Amino acid sequence: MAFTNLETKEINCKVMYFGPAQSGKTANFTSIFEQSQDKISDKKFSLETENEPFFEFIPISLGHLKDFHVKLHLYTLPNNPLYETVNSVMLKGLDGFVYVFDSRLEAMRDNLRHWAETKELLSREGYNMLTMPRVIQYNKRDHPEAVSIDVLRHELNPGGVSDIECSATQSVGTLETVHQISQKILDQLAETQ
Repeated sequence: MAFTNLETKEINCKVMYFGPAQSGKTANFTSIFEQSQDKISDKKFSLETENEPFFEFIPISLGHLKDFHVKLHLYTLPNNPLYETVNSVMLKGLDGFVYVFDSRLEAMRDNLRHWAETKELLSREGYNMLTMPRVIQYNKRDHPEAVSIDVLRHELNPGGVSDIECSATQSVGTLETVHQISQKILDQLAETQ
């Protein structure tokens, strides 16, 4: 649930980017940061461990909802099983999520396994995926071995959740993903205000 600070008149919303290792979460964050740093924020935080980040964070201002300044906090979740207890802490107060699928044929098994694990993790943390704002992203659409979008939707998104085709390294679809998840969270906030 969004954190509201009545003193500063701010509403802070938390969005987690999920996806298997190498699906493009870090490339998404790099693209978002590069496209928005002058317009939205000048802060990107990454705590790196060895070859991959432990987690990443980007704050984004969404403007105002009534008298409140709405901020979106984007995070990635560590994929390392050593950090399972950290995952539980990082998922507290989650308002929505983006799931990044790797469009390559060779990644389908990892996509399906990690997607099932993510659903289980969110359920264990008490989230209802049917009511939670969420966006599915099919990354690496520019790869020569990318599976057709119809097959991806059939295999990975049979429920028809909002989805976006993306090539994060080319900055295609990354900001559109942020806009889509932001709108879903703002719509849910407006309903509860």
